[in-house]
Amino acid sequence: MAKALCRLAHLDPRFSAAKPAGRIFATLILVTCCWSVAALFLLVDTTALAWAVMTLALCLNVFRLWTCCLPEPRVSACPQMNINGAEPVWTILVALYQEAGSVGSLLNALDKLDWPKEKIDLVFACEADDSETLAALNLRRHSYRFRIIAIPTGGPRTKPKALQTALPFCRGRYLTVYDAEDLPASGQLREAWRAFRNGPANLAVVQAPLVIWNERESWISRQFALDYAIWFRLILPGLVRLSHFLPLGGTSNHFDITHLRAVGGWDPFNVTEDADLGARFARLGLTANLIRSPTYEEGAPTFAGWVRQRGRWIQGHIQTVSVHLRTPGRLTIQLGGFGLLAFLLGLTTGPLNAAILFVSALLAIGQTLAGQSDQVLLWVLSMALSQAVVGMAAVLRDGRNSLWIACFALPLYQACQVPALFRAIWRIYLSPSIWDKTKHGAEARPRRFATAEGQHAMSEPQTWIGQQL
Repeated sequence: MAKALCRLAHLDPRFSAAKPAGRIFATLILVTCCWSVAALFLLVDTTALAWAVMTLALCLNVFRLWTCCLPEPRVSACPQMNINGAEPVWTILVALYQEAGSVGSLLNALDKLDWPKEKIDLVFACEADDSETLAALNLRRHSYRFRIIAIPTGGPRTKPKALQTALPFCRGRYLTVYDAEDLPASGQLREAWRAFRNGPANLAVVQAPLVIWNERESWISRQFALDYAIWFRLILPGLVRLSHFLPLGGTSNHFDITHLRAVGGWDPFNVTEDADLGARFARLGLTANLIRSPTYEEGAPTFAGWVRQRGRWIQGHIQTVSVHLRTPGRLTIQLGGFGLLAFLLGLTTGPLNAAILFVSALLAIGQTLAGQSDQVLLWVLSMALSQAVVGMAAVLRDGRNSLWIACFALPLYQACQVPALFRAIWRIYLSPSIWDKTKHGAEARPRRFATAEGQHAMSEPQTWIGQQL
């Protein structure tokens, strides 16, 4: 296990976040934010900086608008072959920590996957001292076939550490990562297998889209659902058009296990191990692609839970950018021009977009106070309009009418990411490898949802998902 944990650092220490990464980048963001605030009260000419940052924000929105113009990826027209019995062993790897309440629904969802039961290698990676989750799993051993890998204490207590520790024990030809709250569509493994069979030999991973099922529960969950629709329906297909780089999501990744092991697996010290892994695949000449079969996920129903999760994502993207920019020349050669563009766009149009918009908004206020309100007003209107257009394009592809209203609140939603940004910077300085765990189910909600009525409301997505499928 110790050898597996250090495998990436041994292959190439420059790819590992074991040596803290991101502090220079975080300092640059923090200094720019502080300078922007100070400029509001000091007689300092920030015109050049203001228009530079505002232009950067505008360019990111132009990229988003470009993704709206791309045709929606088509479902593969490959003929369905009768290959029952030829399916390879497929490992499903799930890292669980303090998820005793999710074990039952997760096992039920995985049991519905359209794949021969004898060819599913179901592996749970659990912390050795997480007695409640281990007890919940052991209680169901008589009904389901699975193995448990106990993750020893010590080192960073992160999801990628659990996955990396369990990787040597996985028996499958392919490997899929799911999270505790995931409800994958039953045909997802078969679509992933078709993608590998029909794809190039260097296809390392395919990503399934994630869909938030509880968008009606709260304002933040509705905005989160739209955010996911933008990311998986527009941004990721756009990045695939540009290059082989794909910033993977943390779940519903389907890997060719040979390629996964060849690049060193997951970085236990990076809190967005998925995006980092996508960058390493691209740098080493491997490709990634998308499939259509979705996985339904629970979005954070409270603002506090959403800030914790979004803060981890921002922190991890800062870490990932910093790790790979340790060797900028080598990165450029390995990715190529379009690959480097996709790398920068993929990691700045997501969570890091909050930093760019926050700084640009502060500087825009400064320009307004300096008497340049006309130009700033035009910029603000163009930004708000472009975000609404992007949101509407995503809703058209997603198909849920309940998300239309969220399109017009996107600027406010972006502003809500500012607390997450500063939480991420604080984590990078003080605890770069601490995993801010996202709570699920009853634990993620106020106590009023602990009633029987609240528990019934939380079971509704099972019906909703069934209608979608």
